[in-house]
Amino acid sequence: MVIKSIPYNSPDYAYTAVLKEHTILSQLCHPRIIQYVGYYQTATSWNIVLEYAERGNLATFLERRLADEALLNQHTVMAYFEDIADGLVYLHQRNVIHRDLKPANVLICIDNRLKLADFGISKIMHEDDLNRTIVGTPLYMAPEVARGKDYDYKSDVWALGIILYEMCMLRHPFVDRFANRRREKFSVPQIECKRLGYSPALQTLCDMMIQKDLTKRWTLENILTNFHVLKLMNRKPM
Repeated sequence: MVIKSIPYNSPDYAYTAVLKEHTILSQLCHPRIIQYVGYYQTATSWNIVLEYAERGNLATFLERRLADEALLNQHTVMAYFEDIADGLVYLHQRNVIHRDLKPANVLICIDNRLKLADFGISKIMHEDDLNRTIVGTPLYMAPEVARGKDYDYKSDVWALGIILYEMCMLRHPFVDRFANRRREKFSVPQIECKRLGYSPALQTLCDMMIQKDLTKRWTLENILTNFHVLKLMNRKPM
């Protein structure tokens, strides 16, 4: 188990984030969501107890692979993508937008399965609800969020597309190797499928998720339908 502790004298935003995470996680139960165990208070802090992910987070894992120049094979990319997407489907079915989906908030357990974590800025949606609050990590923020426009569940889909690209290429699509942001942030990045031995269908998935026009961006249901077709085409691990 791991304990997330927040002292009572913490800044309001930090205290609010932990309380929100407690509120949301206590209502969730799914194999691809980090498990909420409980909470307790001390004289100086408020604490929530969570499942421990023995292998750390996806961001650190991808950084190590990049340092070793060890690309993931397609079987691993697809397995990891499916885990993240399954967790996201569950969240959206429970009317929750994650709003900060990124590799650092995807944890790897001892069985090499992934789980979504860190719900401090997540949002419980109500019917016909739209948001304009600008929250999240800028490099994973959908264009409509960054511009203060209305947004919904598809903002998580954008972030999922960025993560898919990173798992294939071991780098962020909009940051160069010198950690400088590229100007063409909202152009669809290209996975070098042929050179890396990936199916071109992975590029199609990426195209439809990292889509600047919200009306053209696929829903999670569209993505999973096409993903399962891709799985049938690639039953043998590469």
